[in-house]
Amino acid sequence: AVLALGALALLLGGGGLLPATLASRLASITSYLLPFDASAVTITPANFAVVERMAQIQAGWRMLIAHPLTGVGPGNYSNAYPFFAIGPWYVSRGHAHNYYVHIAAESGLTGLLAYLLLLGGVLRQARRTLRSVQATIKRSIAIGCCGIIAAVVGHNVFENLHVLSMGIQLAAVWALLGALEQPEQRPHNQSLQSTKNGS
Repeated sequence: AVLALGALALLLGGGGLLPATLASRLASITSYLLPFDASAVTITPANFAVVERMAQIQAGWRMLIAHPLTGVGPGNYSNAYPFFAIGPWYVSRGHAHNYYVHIAAESGLTGLLAYLLLLGGVLRQARRTLRSVQATIKRSIAIGCCGIIAAVVGHNVFENLHVLSMGIQLAAVWALLGALEQPEQRPHNQSLQSTKNGS
């Protein structure tokens, strides 16, 4: 769906159907979606942020290549960064601007696999909850939880949402999905009353 919306926006922009400012912004975004060598780009005020992010990502890749199984160690991205820096980007921003690359740089393929398995567990829980809940309010909450999961999973391609304590929100969403799946329990006095009425 996101790709379809992106393609539609590009078609509208290419056909001159979008305002010039929006079409220009879409063109600048799409030109930097593919990887490029951050050390070979001439830095301008217009591309500074994108090139800097790519340099941080590429430093993370270099860390992973140097230490494929274990990475440079949890929490050591900034400490290791000067040894893997790209071009003029000598200062670490604390994370790779791509959480999947960041966790692979710090924890190697082992850590990346563990994180992907965790996300797989969250997605499996979300799917199971969506299939099991029938009440409208519970289903609405479950759909909202799926939106939060999708936001974290998607945004981590471009940033590190765990820096913003999103890991806590992701854990809360996972717990909420589990709680939604539990059968509703009637209050104790209500069940006693129905037992008396039934006998």
